[in-house]
Amino acid sequence: MVTESAGVAVKRRHGEFDPAELPLAQEMANVVEAMTVASDLVSTAHIVAEAACSLIPGTQQASVSLARRGVGIDTIASHGQIPRQADAAQVDTGQGPCIEAAWQHRLARLPDTQTDRRWPQFSARARAMGVGSMLSLQLSLPQETEEDRIGAINCYSESAHSFGRDCETIGLFLAVHASAGIGAAEREEQLRHALNSRDVIGQAKGLIMAQQGLSADAAFALMVRQARDTNTRMHDLAVGVVSRHAS
Repeated sequence: MVTESAGVAVKRRHGEFDPAELPLAQEMANVVEAMTVASDLVSTAHIVAEAACSLIPGTQQASVSLARRGVGIDTIASHGQIPRQADAAQVDTGQGPCIEAAWQHRLARLPDTQTDRRWPQFSARARAMGVGSMLSLQLSLPQETEEDRIGAINCYSESAHSFGRDCETIGLFLAVHASAGIGAAEREEQLRHALNSRDVIGQAKGLIMAQQGLSADAAFALMVRQARDTNTRMHDLAVGVVSRHAS
């Protein structure tokens, strides 16, 4: 059963409801439901990229990129072949709508790669890939601090001037829903990774205790020294210990 979105419900109560908005609300509800049952972060991001292509007018291909301070932009899902290449070009040149949307503004639009002077290096490379215009929408949690910025939805078209105000409105609507879904999926993945790391570190510690006759504290201290001396993460060192034992 498709539920009525909060925005539609409010408009209906105030007599401002436009029946033409109902199909979009239903589509957004479907996207939210799909994200809820997605198996992991990448699957969730793929749902968002596909939704961008089907819901935002003018969008022929799309991607979802995550923003990482000190790391940059990492494209984790792409609907079509061009977005990954174009996203990588933005990372290489350090400019483009994806980077601006991810770090600075709620949206960034590149109307025409042929005439753009805002991001000249990126626009030249994007034009060579067949990109005519682009729209990027920020993914962020409600606080909208730097730490709450997740990344961006990137919409691509081979034609110039494909993205108008209606595209921006629908895109921002999608970005709000996608931010919640991707944020939740990312937190769940981080928790799963932390639990897995704890498990494998515990296994490695137990093996060292058995092999070298050490106490739990002494075995853990040994692992810490080895990780520090070899500049290796504890998780990776533990995986090595467990793998060697298994072989």
